[in-house]
Amino acid sequence: MTSTRTRPSGRPDVPGRPSVGARLAFLRSPGWLGAIAGALAFAAVCFWVLAPWQFHRHVERDVRNSEIAVAARAEPVPLDQRLTSTDGIDPGESWQQVTATGQFLADRQVVVRLRQDENTGNPASEILAPLQLADGSILLVDRGYVPIDQLTGGVAAPAAPSGELTVTGRLQPFQPDPLKRAPVRVGERLEVYGIAADSIADLPGPVLGGFIQLVDGSPGVLTPIGVPQMDPGPYFSYAWQWLAFGTMSILAIGFFVFREFTDPRDPDPQDLDPQDPQARQPPRTAARAAAESVGVPVPEPGSESPPAPGRSKRTRPRRGFDRGSLYDPS
Repeated sequence: MTSTRTRPSGRPDVPGRPSVGARLAFLRSPGWLGAIAGALAFAAVCFWVLAPWQFHRHVERDVRNSEIAVAARAEPVPLDQRLTSTDGIDPGESWQQVTATGQFLADRQVVVRLRQDENTGNPASEILAPLQLADGSILLVDRGYVPIDQLTGGVAAPAAPSGELTVTGRLQPFQPDPLKRAPVRVGERLEVYGIAADSIADLPGPVLGGFIQLVDGSPGVLTPIGVPQMDPGPYFSYAWQWLAFGTMSILAIGFFVFREFTDPRDPDPQDLDPQDPQARQPPRTAARAAAESVGVPVPEPGSESPPAPGRSKRTRPRRGFDRGSLYDPS
């Protein structure tokens, strides 16, 4: 009685079965090396670049929302407590409500082009007017939105109120035009593309390093510009998606390596050397080796009986890619 040796795993040790090293030889091929390197590189980018980037954006949005919420609830304070120089404002001071007292220079106000009314979503313009304070310095004041159809035909922008008055607005850093486009004269008004210290030329005093957006109820306000929406945004979920993509790439390449290791493809006859006697031998599969070990005769290639007349010979489809199906024009 013939007995088969059993490996610790419980599976029979089939004679002629390739060693583990031989079955892993495919990992040395350029195709597999490239696939593994690509999967690991993609996972590394997901884990250490893309996911941290989205987490950082989520934290930035969270801090910004907190600052806006605190500023919106705070009571207005005098301008000189938040802005006193031309150097600019601290980013943490944005959206703080301040009050300023002075006189509008009504003949020097300009129209800011290419804006959008956040309430309606329609194109709009903003009216920017200089306010001269008691010490002679200039504070730029954004009076709010004006619909595009109210500025057709080159009409002048809505006039600013005259006399000394106290306005209330939210403090903002300058919003300069990144393309540095020159102002455009349209009829009776001057139009600019950004809000900066040089948006209005030849002012009679130094321009403070920030501007204010008038709130509802303030003298001179048009359609007020509200605070932005304070939603957390999609950045947190995007970060987890990148982590999932990186994990999936590692699992996918691991699955393909496991399949190739446990179920290798038979060699393609077209890849074998016809002059090599070993190449003409049938592949020694595990099933063939097991059959030979228990004395079951295995027919040699070409020894099968020919098919009966009128019946086609049934062949077992070859596993893997069949190069014979490719079109050969020669």
